[in-house]
Amino acid sequence: MKKIILIIGAMLMTNILRANEPKFPEMGKIEFTPPKADRWEMSNGMIVYFQSDKTLPIIHLTAMIKTGKVYDPADKKGLGELFITMIRDGGTKKYSAQEIDKRLEYLGASIESSINNEEARLSMTCLKKDFDEVLDIFFSMLKEPAFEEKIFNLKKEEELEIIRRRNDKADREAMREALRIFYGKDHPYGWRPEKETISAISIEDLKKYAENYLKAGNIIIAAAGDIDKKDFNEKINQKSSGLKEGKATRPSIPNISLPQKRQIYLIDKPISQTSVVILNEGIKRHDDREYPLAVLSEYMGGGIQSKLGREIRSKRGLAYTVYSYFAKRDKSGFIMTYLGTKPSSVYEGISQILKELEDSARGLNEKEGIESAKSQIINSFIFRFPTAFSIVEERASYEFYGYKDDYLDNYVRKIDSVTYKDVDNTASSFYKTDKALIFVIGDAKKFDKPLSELGEVKQVQEE
Repeated sequence: MKKIILIIGAMLMTNILRANEPKFPEMGKIEFTPPKADRWEMSNGMIVYFQSDKTLPIIHLTAMIKTGKVYDPADKKGLGELFITMIRDGGTKKYSAQEIDKRLEYLGASIESSINNEEARLSMTCLKKDFDEVLDIFFSMLKEPAFEEKIFNLKKEEELEIIRRRNDKADREAMREALRIFYGKDHPYGWRPEKETISAISIEDLKKYAENYLKAGNIIIAAAGDIDKKDFNEKINQKSSGLKEGKATRPSIPNISLPQKRQIYLIDKPISQTSVVILNEGIKRHDDREYPLAVLSEYMGGGIQSKLGREIRSKRGLAYTVYSYFAKRDKSGFIMTYLGTKPSSVYEGISQILKELEDSARGLNEKEGIESAKSQIINSFIFRFPTAFSIVEERASYEFYGYKDDYLDNYVRKIDSVTYKDVDNTASSFYKTDKALIFVIGDAKKFDKPLSELGEVKQVQEE
């Protein structure tokens, strides 16, 4: 009798646990087609994307500049970042840096700059009534940057301080250093600014950089707001007058030699949590395998309902965060899986992630999960475009990176057409744990097992 009661109790407990397991959300697919944008090429060679939007008396505009961190000279890494900062903060021949800040603050307008590996941006937002004035400041930055010496010295010091503090956050350090080793420390995809390379940069370097990259044929404008197309075109023509014509000369990016066997790297650091990055080779841009890889990435590591979220975090409690995603690059992209965990779960957490990737590569994927992942991507597609400007900016960015005109229009259809077999084949092609780079930052003496049980470990000194 006691045995029967125990069996019934176990069955009830199993049913309770199953009832509380995360379920794949059931959802229909939202129909959404991104609106078109007006596109034209100006006489100076600058491309413009535009959409009139009368919703609010506001105008947004971004200049996408065909440059990026990967085009820095090897002995002056950090030049692009310093340049784009100085474009915004270093004043112009017409307006001093102080005048710009005071005027924008008074108008409630903003101009911001940014740069990533293969793209730089200068963006502005203002009220319709102030558009002429803010646009004049904006194009003054592009046409006649002054690179004020006092600001330049201050920004260099800020960059040096960032380098001094770059290892303060272990998760960011792990991602940066993993990619640095993955691509090679001497490859533009893997390098980072150093004190010596920042110190070597002069105002003359910024002027030469501007001379090369701030050309009309090297810029794509994306804009939307409360203004008619004819008026906007006239104002852009007027304000961009004097912008140097032509295209930039960019250095070629060398080919990449990626790891061909499992590599494990460790920074042994006495911190309370451990950051783990697992890298595999991904895809270049314009590769149609993007679509099944997007579905696979959403299914495996797109959130708490993903396979890794359920297996590593919810079911086993091995992580406070775990996710996976892929990034495209011009030469070669990557697939990154990130694990944030306590030291006593490091070995088990990594082992379980590797097992999940291997199972996926062997075709042990859940059809219900794959369909749920497709629905998540399709239904979230609309939320990528909360404003008219976000659509225009997206369309402009695809031309910037050389995509076909219909890339955005066909995206949902191509995601929806991904089959279960496509996902299996993609997992088999990309989830190669025997070639994975595993990078760990944490307190090794507190690990549940030595990392050496996963393969040869190379200890790295923090720099």
